[in-house]
This record gives sequence, C-alpha cells and structure tokens, in this order.
Amino acid sequence: MACAQLGQAEFVPLLAAKNATMDATDSCGRTALMLAAEEGYQGVVEALLEHGAAIDVADTDGKTALMKAAYRAHDEVVLFLLEHNANAIATDNTGRTAATLARLNNRVDTERVIKNHQGIEFGMLSSSETVISAPSPAKAPDWFIPSREIRKEKDPFSFGSFGKVYRGWWLNSRVVIKCVNVEIDKEKEAFQREARIWQQARHPNILPFFGACNESSPCFFVCEEATNGNLKDYLFRKQQNGRSFVWRKLHELALGLLFLHERRIVHSDLKCNQVLISKDGAAMLTDFGLSFNSAEARGVGNGNTLGALRWKAPEVIRKDNPSAPNQKSDVYSLGMCIVEAVTGKVPWGDLPDPVVKFHVTREQFLPRPKAFQNDAQWELVKSLCAFDPSKRTELSDAISQLQDFAQEELIQERIGESNETAESEM
Repeated sequence: MACAQLGQAEFVPLLAAKNATMDATDSCGRTALMLAAEEGYQGVVEALLEHGAAIDVADTDGKTALMKAAYRAHDEVVLFLLEHNANAIATDNTGRTAATLARLNNRVDTERVIKNHQGIEFGMLSSSETVISAPSPAKAPDWFIPSREIRKEKDPFSFGSFGKVYRGWWLNSRVVIKCVNVEIDKEKEAFQREARIWQQARHPNILPFFGACNESSPCFFVCEEATNGNLKDYLFRKQQNGRSFVWRKLHELALGLLFLHERRIVHSDLKCNQVLISKDGAAMLTDFGLSFNSAEARGVGNGNTLGALRWKAPEVIRKDNPSAPNQKSDVYSLGMCIVEAVTGKVPWGDLPDPVVKFHVTREQFLPRPKAFQNDAQWELVKSLCAFDPSKRTELSDAISQLQDFAQEELIQERIGESNETAESEM
C-alpha cells in the first residue's frame, strides 16, 4: 500500500513476484488500487490491474476505485478504469454512483467522462427519442445551490466578523455551510468572484467546493465536511497514538499551494488551521484568496486568539509601504506552517504579536526549535523564510525536499512496524 500512496509503480511487479496480496485492505477496507486511484497515480493503477488486483472491490463505505478517482477528478484514471470494465453503475452505501459523486464534488468534467462512456456502452438516444425542451429562464451560475436544498444545524461551530459557519446537509450529504454577511454591491461582487475561484480550484489537496447561494440572506458557501479536523489537531492525535504523518501532510499541503499558484491564486492566510484533513486523511487547503476569511485571519474572535501575523512575511506586515500578499509571501507562510506542524506550537511560541512583529520586521529569525533534530529540515525552513523574497526557495524545489522527507518518514514507520511484529513473534 505504501507504493500506491507514493506512486511507485516500479515496485508493484517486485511485490507480485514475492506473492504479495494485491487486494489487501487497511482498517477502512481500502485496497492499494483504491489508494492509487484516489491519488491519481495511473501508472500504479495499471501495474496493479496487470498483476491481478480486483477492480470493483469496495471499502467499508461501499466506494470503489472508480468512485474515488471520480470524486477527486482524476479523469485519465477514471477513463482507464472504465476501459477495463469498472462498474460505472455500482453504488456506495448512500446509493451514489461514481458519476453522482463527481457531480456532488463539482467535478462536472469527470461526470461527463463517465456519462460519455456509458453512452458508448449503452447506446445514445435514437432519432425517434428526440428530447424537446421548454424555454428556460436565465441560466444560474454553475456553482449556484438553491437555499431550499440546504439544512443547517441549530448552532454554528465557528464565527467571526464575516458571519457564521455551520454543519448541516445539502440534500442528503453532510456538508459545512459558511454564511457570510453580504450587504453592499461591492461585497456581492466579491462573493460571486470568490465562488468562481473556489469552483475552479479542483485538486486532491484543496477542500472540495460544492456550490454557493447568492440569493439568500445571508449568502453562503457549501463545502465538504473535513471530519478529521485541522492539520495541527490531526497530527497531535496521531502522535498520541505513536505515529507521525508530519512530512507527508506537509508535502500534500505544498502540492495544494502549488496548484493555487499555477492558477495565479494567492492563499494569503496560510497556517495549519487553514489546512483541513478529509475522512480519508488527505490534507486540504481552505480559505485561499478569500476576503470572507475566518475570525483568526482577521485578528478577531475570542480574546486568547493569536493573530495571523506570525505566519506572515515581513514585507507584508511592515509599517511602511507593506506589500500585498503574493506567492512569495505564501512561501514564507509555508515555512511557518512547517515550524507549527513539527513543534505542535504556533511560530514564536508565547511571544506577544507586537514582539513577533518587532523581530520579524528587523530581520531577526526565530531560534531553532528543539523539535528540529534534522539539519536539512531546518535549512528548508530558513530557505523558505528568507527575509529577501527573491532569495526564498522556489515552491517546486521545496516540494521535492518535502517529498524526500515524507518518504523517509514512511520508511521509518515501516521499519518500526516490522520491529514490533518481530518482537511480538519472539
């Protein structure tokens, strides 16, 4: 399964030669094929099927490899699975097909891939079955969700000057509903712009956006419920159980950030509580490039909330001629996220915000935390957080280093598991 998670197709034949079970499952019933399909590793998917992996096995939620690939919009993997006779009409435990899951996650192109393949397989409408449509009113935006389809829980679980955030339901799906105060025309335009931005940001490491409503009061965004909470809390829980996922999740975080930057989207508020963890354990960025940000992003909320400036680049928070958030300042924030994830504490610890700002704007970097025992990992942080923006490590280069640290972390975990197994057998 580690090969599937890391996209290492070359190891599949070697494992098959050693009679490894291709359809072994984890605690959630997921096979290596499901993991590879979910991450979009087509080479691994091809290798697993070539060596006998079952294509339509379902996990404990009833989801197959095709469903997982469709939900994450890995169109090439979806098409490959369909061409190898994956069951497109199979349903999960909630009665949803792969096409339905794609649509619920706003992956309309993926839904079209599946529907087109089904059309080829089952036959398109004959000439005698022409559909006559009645004239329709002005078309609503693709992201529009009618307020009647939404049910909110009674009390919000988060709030701030932007509005309130609720858990609830969209039709029969559990979702998060982010209600925002939109009053003047400028705010309405910003709301619609941000709905378009989020709709276009489709990536395994971006929180899935289902839609929004600009005709209700208040207006609201609808997104996936990240049942594993935020990154910092997730890593703490795993550490309590003797496991470390720090570098694997940081690698995923950086992949999501690169996706945004390639589309000229600046996050501008990157920190570990803006990275959520899906039910399947994937790190997902949220609240990127939005003016309707969380209370913490605006420095409001309960009195003990630490402001966001300790994650921000010096050029953004300086008093004279501050820079607008940009991709280089996001890279600095990524370095601070690494500090937060590795130490389990906010950057600069308990120092008050004014003191942090004093140090940062005078180019005094935080001391090396004891949790950084690896020199290369600390050097990565310093290169990401160079005071001169032009000298900061390129995000793509940082991702390569994070991938190396993630692989080493996984190897160490496997060694630990092997040692535990050996000790238990003695």
